[in-house]
Amino acid sequence: MVGRLGERVPPENLTLARVLDGEEVVEPNVYEIEAFDGERRIVRAEGMPIRDESGDVVRGVATLSDVTERREAKRRLEESERRYRTLVENFPDGSVGLFDENLEYTATGGQLLEEVGVGMDERVGESVYDIYPDEFLEEIEPYFGGALDGESNSFEVEFYGRHLHAHTLPVRDTEDETFAGMVVAQDVTERREYERKLEESNERLEQFAYAASHDLQEPLRMVSSYLQLLEQRYANELGEDGREFIEFAVDGASRMREMIDGLLEYSRVDTRGDPFEPVDLNRVLEDVREDLQVRVEQSDAEITVADLPRVEGDTGQLRQVVQNLLDNAIEYSGDGPPRIRVSARRNAPDQGSLTDPPRSVSERNEWVLSVSDRGIGIDPDDADRVFDVFQRLHARDEHEGTGIGLALCERVVERHGGEIWVESELGEGSTFSFTLPTAADDA
Repeated sequence: MVGRLGERVPPENLTLARVLDGEEVVEPNVYEIEAFDGERRIVRAEGMPIRDESGDVVRGVATLSDVTERREAKRRLEESERRYRTLVENFPDGSVGLFDENLEYTATGGQLLEEVGVGMDERVGESVYDIYPDEFLEEIEPYFGGALDGESNSFEVEFYGRHLHAHTLPVRDTEDETFAGMVVAQDVTERREYERKLEESNERLEQFAYAASHDLQEPLRMVSSYLQLLEQRYANELGEDGREFIEFAVDGASRMREMIDGLLEYSRVDTRGDPFEPVDLNRVLEDVREDLQVRVEQSDAEITVADLPRVEGDTGQLRQVVQNLLDNAIEYSGDGPPRIRVSARRNAPDQGSLTDPPRSVSERNEWVLSVSDRGIGIDPDDADRVFDVFQRLHARDEHEGTGIGLALCERVVERHGGEIWVESELGEGSTFSFTLPTAADDA
């Protein structure tokens, strides 16, 4: 091995040559060599001379150690630390901090600190007890302590004159033991201000919708009433065309009133809904079938219902969803009698999605409810459009409706934290599915 080293490395750098010259090589010398297998290796060489009684060097001892893997690990660690430092220092619109069991920061950074005039390493070595005021500390201390206990938490606080959305989480070693904590804070001040303005805008929109509904209803009723009165008093003089024109006008006023009522209902889903509570969907469906009894009998509809679950929600709004979906299934049944099936399937986190929807279904403890029919179906290219306000895919003179029903369903389901989608083919029927959270006491 020494000879091979001699062939590969300049003689003046050889540890053994230096040793034989009487030099004790204490500081390791590192060389890159080509090993017998052809691989490039990094070795560390140390050595010392052996002297006789007169002090002359008679031989030397050299030790070669392969440190290739150690050097590579060190390089990877340094790269990782550089990446981490770059991430921390440039963390956008927020800050990142690592803290130990004494709640002392061991690393900090982020653009937020720079914006408020705190140096990148200024917090390092300081405890949260030294940095933050008592009232703020009282608010955040449980989350910091929870991270050291292995918990992850999210919370919102006001600090630095900003609204912060923060996460605390444990930092674990290779044996999955928590040895430190991390806090990540994002500045959401602008987003909160935007949300506040949006809420104000929505409130004004709701007020406008209510005023428009209330103020327009009366003139519409007056138009309808006088048109009907005109028809009653002057029917013989109007003739067939005149009576038909009045009928069109009355029908138009009636449809406008329905659309205004639908818009008002749509605008109030978030602001005028009832608090969530456990809801038995079997009871909801019974009430809906009772409301639709005449329509079911006239169309000779057959509705098959599986046992339905209890969910967490607003009873009145969920009743609207079920009624709209059943009403649509009857309306678009085609030439034959409607054949409708209502079913439910559990979608638990450990099971994944039990359906294959075109939209993502969040993995949480929830139910997937479906209303299936054998009707005229929908072109798959129009699957998303059916949930748009006033969107009608079929001729108005062939099918009733205002074009708000499915949009209202979507908004109600979204208020409940769920999703709604349709799977359909033209002439093959449709299946409308939506997700709802499991009742709290059943979760």
